[in-house]
Amino acid sequence: MGEVIGLIRVMPNEVISDEKLQKMIEDIKMVIKPPAKVGKINIKDVAFGLKGLDVTVLVPDDSGGFDPVVAEISKVENVDNAEVTDVGRV
Repeated sequence: MGEVIGLIRVMPNEVISDEKLQKMIEDIKMVIKPPAKVGKINIKDVAFGLKGLDVTVLVPDDSGGFDPVVAEISKVENVDNAEVTDVGRV
């Protein structure tokens, strides 16, 4: 079986400080459990001081997709929403 890579856009519920953003990144890394693997997490400027995160996640082809990962990320403190924006095979 192969692996699938996905880009998940994570948006905070408000404009947050850099410290809270870093804590959000650490929390996201903690909630993504095997067989899923965290790749890169990039901070993206959205608008008017609002910053979002682009989280790259790798999952096995037969693991059921990204829905469980998105559900766990959505539970992280200060996360307003998380959605898969791009998917590809590795």
